[in-house]
Amino acid sequence: MTSNLRMQGLQDDLVRSAGELDELCQAQDGHARFLRHSIHQADAQAMDGHVYDLHHSACEMREIARGIRP
Repeated sequence: MTSNLRMQGLQDDLVRSAGELDELCQAQDGHARFLRHSIHQADAQAMDGHVYDLHHSACEMREIARGIRP
């Protein structure tokens, strides 16, 4: 029973963290759009890469969470 609760907690943490990464992606994507329309266009490309990587990490976290069977 205790291990089930721990696994459920781990699953919940992964899903919550993935959601927080999604929020961060949205914020960084907005910042990247701003940069694309400024003199910092090269920085926008780097920011796009960070957004992609964070989104990929969030997807992986959700996939791992789905694989946990409490």
